[in-house]
Amino acid sequence: MKKRYIIPIIRGFVILSAAALILVSCIQDSFDYQSSTTSETGKFNGTALDFINSAKPYDSLSLVREAIVITGLQSLYSQAGPRTFILPRNPGFRAYMTTNKYASLSAIPVATLTELLKYHIVKAYYHTADPQFIKSDTPISYQTEGSNPIFLSHNGNFQVVINQGTKKSFVVYVSNIRPTNGVIHVSSDVVTYQP
Repeated sequence: MKKRYIIPIIRGFVILSAAALILVSCIQDSFDYQSSTTSETGKFNGTALDFINSAKPYDSLSLVREAIVITGLQSLYSQAGPRTFILPRNPGFRAYMTTNKYASLSAIPVATLTELLKYHIVKAYYHTADPQFIKSDTPISYQTEGSNPIFLSHNGNFQVVINQGTKKSFVVYVSNIRPTNGVIHVSSDVVTYQP
């Protein structure tokens, strides 16, 4: 008689525990970008350049800001969209410089840095909540401001995946921030094209 009541109780406990774990895993860590966006919609009242300039200076987007100044590409980040901007965080830029043996951003040839930044600007709008992308996680090729295409998709958790199906793919750190001229995805890496 007691077994009959214990099994449903254990089953209920297991289901509730699993549901709690799923909910906890969906909660995003606090990022320094949250204070500048409307948390429910991800909207930012300004351009991508305004967003970059408003980011907190410590270990965030200061290196991408510096790279934009070095290359003189401010207009690409402030002009009307639609554009998708992939913004590498400072650790990604540091790793790129270490791998390529550059002591600083100013040591990178301006033409190389310009092409690198242009590759991070997509000439289209890619937001994972857009109905045309919700059902599909197949990589879609897009033209960038640079000379190579970029492939955008998302995984089952709706995290943006860059260059899925090539030699090196990248999962975005924070996605779907919406400035007035497009959408921003913040990457932990400097994204490169490796067909």
